[in-house]
Amino acid sequence: MIRLDHEVLQNVLKPSRYTGGEWNAVKKDWDKVDCTFALSLPDVYEVGMSNLGLAILYDALNRQENVAAERVYAPWTDMEKEMRERKIPLFSLETHTELSAFDLWGFSLQYEMIYSNVLNMLDLAGVPLWAKDRDDTMPFIVGGGPCVYNVEPIADFFDFFIVGEAEEAVVEIANAMAAWKKDGRQGGRRGFLKRLLTLDGIYVPSFYEPQYDAAGNYLSLKALEEKAKPLIFKRVCRDMDEVPSVEKPIVPFMDIVHNRIMLELFRGCSRGCRFCQAGICYRPARERTEKNLKAMARSLVDKSGYDEMSLTSLSSADYSCLGNLVNDLMEEFKNEKVSFSLPSLRIDSFSIELAHKMQQVRKSGLTFAPEAGTQRLRDVINKGVTEENLMNACGSAFRQGWKQVKLYFMMGLPTETDEDIIGIAKLAKKVVDLYTEIKGRRGVKVTISVACFVPKPYTPFQWFGQLPIAEFERRQQLLKEHITDRAITFNYHDARLSVIEGVFARGDRRLAKVLYQAWADGAKFDGWSDLYQHDTWLEAFEKCGVDMKYYNERQRDFNEPLPWDITSPGVNKEFLLREWKKAMEGALTEDCRRGKCSACGICPNLGVHVIDYAKENPTVAEQIAKVAAPKNPEKDPKGPGKPRTLYKYRAEITKDEELRYVSHLDYANLFLRAFDRAKLPMAYSEGFNPHMKVAFASALSLGVTSEAEYMDFELLKPVCQPEVFDRLNAQLPPGAKLKELREVHGKQPALMAQADEARYTLLVPFDGDEAAAQRAVKAYNDAPEVIFHRVTPKKKREIETKQYMKKPVVAEVTNDGLKLAMDIVITQSGSVKPVEVLRAIAEQFALPVDAGQALITRNGLFGHGKRLIELV
Repeated sequence: MIRLDHEVLQNVLKPSRYTGGEWNAVKKDWDKVDCTFALSLPDVYEVGMSNLGLAILYDALNRQENVAAERVYAPWTDMEKEMRERKIPLFSLETHTELSAFDLWGFSLQYEMIYSNVLNMLDLAGVPLWAKDRDDTMPFIVGGGPCVYNVEPIADFFDFFIVGEAEEAVVEIANAMAAWKKDGRQGGRRGFLKRLLTLDGIYVPSFYEPQYDAAGNYLSLKALEEKAKPLIFKRVCRDMDEVPSVEKPIVPFMDIVHNRIMLELFRGCSRGCRFCQAGICYRPARERTEKNLKAMARSLVDKSGYDEMSLTSLSSADYSCLGNLVNDLMEEFKNEKVSFSLPSLRIDSFSIELAHKMQQVRKSGLTFAPEAGTQRLRDVINKGVTEENLMNACGSAFRQGWKQVKLYFMMGLPTETDEDIIGIAKLAKKVVDLYTEIKGRRGVKVTISVACFVPKPYTPFQWFGQLPIAEFERRQQLLKEHITDRAITFNYHDARLSVIEGVFARGDRRLAKVLYQAWADGAKFDGWSDLYQHDTWLEAFEKCGVDMKYYNERQRDFNEPLPWDITSPGVNKEFLLREWKKAMEGALTEDCRRGKCSACGICPNLGVHVIDYAKENPTVAEQIAKVAAPKNPEKDPKGPGKPRTLYKYRAEITKDEELRYVSHLDYANLFLRAFDRAKLPMAYSEGFNPHMKVAFASALSLGVTSEAEYMDFELLKPVCQPEVFDRLNAQLPPGAKLKELREVHGKQPALMAQADEARYTLLVPFDGDEAAAQRAVKAYNDAPEVIFHRVTPKKKREIETKQYMKKPVVAEVTNDGLKLAMDIVITQSGSVKPVEVLRAIAEQFALPVDAGQALITRNGLFGHGKRLIELV
């Protein structure tokens, strides 16, 4: 078990990324399980925790009594520096176990530019980067996610890959691991990998050897093991109602990218956009029943405490029961302040009408994806929307009150001309003018975000040559020159990064040495523009003698062997060729979900079928028309215009060691979610943006624990005090406890206004002379004034610390270090932090301690000498 020093966590941004202990996190006894499985998304915590796929696997594995699944994400650069300097190996969040001790370590590979982070994480864990160098004591490194449809550039770093949907496969793999261990690890690492060949959807790269011709062109993969399959089809969940999703979502202490419930309506999309790899690789569309989704939504809200839910899928607005589902969910949760959102909208007025009914208060921006600036090019990519569709959708949005629109496009698509690029600017201007026409004034904000097209395997454009960097940049400049209206904001991707992504998207095993070289020279977090090092990548290609253009710029022959042909989503090559030819003709292919089968081959190849309930329901448009406008939540029975009767409580609560590195805002939020889970009738403020009526006393600094914090909250209905106490306490995570609860009678000043004193204990490592320490503390106490220079990112400020000291500082040397007691005054104009007082004593009075290592606990908050809870 890895123990992180206080000094380490004090030195890094967002230390709660590394502490674990979140609500619904599963911590198992390793002595009672047969398989341990680490799950990673090789990016920072906030990104990894937002990934639904990894959350599903975590839940699926931990439902098995004999399996322990734990999480690990890429440490940010500040934490990596601390870990390398102190030789701290990479560890899991649940038990803080070093990763090298796990049986299996899985990486979710979302896109190619996180590959360098995989190598960096392996290195931080002390696990050999190359699969061939790992011995029987090392974990098996597993890959999964969207990138499995061409893993050849990273094949030499992984022991095996799961191709396709992994909910069922990971459980089979964990059971295979348990059986292999029980059998005495028969055959060593190779023996376990051979066992996996009996499972569907598993690709073991070491059982294949790539073959090249004399000119260096890829020919084939030669099987080195008798049972190694020549083609590995993806795993697929045939019925989404039969596959459990996340039952108990982990609720992070800190804010993350998607800090909300994600309810997966269905999987797959068959709209047939020709640039879209996900549209092919997640086929066919398989819907969940409305009944199942409503039950899932109820459970997710109850077990998480979230008040926001995203109805997710590749194209959520295509769900056949969407209108009915939204109506039922809004009715079900109308008194619980749960809001609902659609991450993707179709470009039609029906979607706008639904979005209007779902957004009860503030009209945030809407996002549409025309993808191309002209109808000709939209037909090439089979987008299936027209300019008229976009104008109708935007017009409907503007009439409903929206005034911010974001439009997504791509640049560098096959057959694209300058006219298509300029068409993006013209289309954006038409949207601006439409707003002015409808509203009679200016005021709209239109943001166009333009990505550089990266051809991906298993799409009709997999043979297309990607544009060079210089041409991407010329087209970006051309578009910039044609945007003349200040209402339009133009955002675009770094073409250099997109080209590297393009190389690895369609590369072969010879790129592994390039990736290794780039990582060795410092490449990591390549998807983060401020950390991307383009020159490092160019030098890596040069050092390894690999020509980038061979992989991304050349137009591939339709008959040439492709390195990714080994791992297949089940689509037939003939279908992709037909779609390429139709693209060149500008011909459309209809959505096979509710129309004619497009003969892609996936359903017969995989033995799976479309599951769609459209025939059993009215059209989505008809359902949306019946969706009721948001109803007002339950109000006080006295009726409008009369003051509400609210029932106020004051609670004494703790912030223990488990929550030391949780910020005050995040600490407050964990109580808001606990109130939601406790199903107490919470009162909300009235107005456009209602918030729960909860207030906290003086904020606690990051890294400080407390024996007695205080919180006031209000209820709409009377609930007996013991019941409130028990219901709330049961929903608090480790590190937060409800110590005392009292009902507040009569009018009271604001909680923060009542606090005028805070008492602290500080414990800091000390091996010096006690007499010297006492002299330093006495000198501080005797000084008439002591100035501390507080420096924040925004300003510098001088603080006279002695004016805030209610009593002299008391010090004593204990077995654990130097212990100091401070009694600090809190005023309306501010106060001083205990660590600032300690720094002043150390720096100005020669106290031989490192203030940064001090463990600080607030022992209590007081008003007029009484605990704040005694004031009510």
